[in-house]
Amino acid sequence: MTDLAAELDAWCASYTAAFSAYDAAAVSSHWAFPALILQGEHRIVFDTEAKFTRNTTNLLDFYRRQKVDRAERVLLEASPMGKRATTMRVEDRMLTPGGDLIATWQASYVLQKLSGAWRAVSAVADGETAAWAARGTPLGSK
Repeated sequence: MTDLAAELDAWCASYTAAFSAYDAAAVSSHWAFPALILQGEHRIVFDTEAKFTRNTTNLLDFYRRQKVDRAERVLLEASPMGKRATTMRVEDRMLTPGGDLIATWQASYVLQKLSGAWRAVSAVADGETAAWAARGTPLGSK
């Protein structure tokens, strides 16, 4: 495993631990702002951490309604874009308390190394949106 892959694996483990703990502030701490989420034909810009945290709180509420107990993530690939930037593609899995799969998808991120730590600056959420819609529980639904 390369140093970059090891660093991104650690970032992913910390990120999914924050989701599994339903800790919106901890999820937000993995991002730099402004941040951009691409979802279908939409571009959602979060200019502050507070706005991102509010959105993440809503997402976590949705996960609770879907009975998500924990999140898992596997780093599929990373492509450096210089010394302080990289892309990564991941596979996410949402699981019940018994370990049953609720939903899975792939997502892509752009990360930047700031003050020695990787922070996400952009993500493509099309895979997650499609996974929840295929399940009959689109994001934003009750």
